[in-house]
Amino acid sequence: MEYTEYGLRIGLDELREMLEYAENRAQYDNMEHCLYIKGGERPNITQYCCYAECNPINHTYCAK
Repeated sequence: MEYTEYGLRIGLDELREMLEYAENRAQYDNMEHCLYIKGGERPNITQYCCYAECNPINHTYCAK
């Protein structure tokens, strides 16, 4: 995954792995069953917790 002039570029295999991880977190760790995608100069893909006590997961933390 990397930031390009066209936006965030994610390979299909990497996207599939990200979705599997997000589904796992939703099933076992009280995370929401959806992802939030924020655009802009540095797009961000975030999954929030169903409760206020836990931190959201930033799925773009490793993007270059």
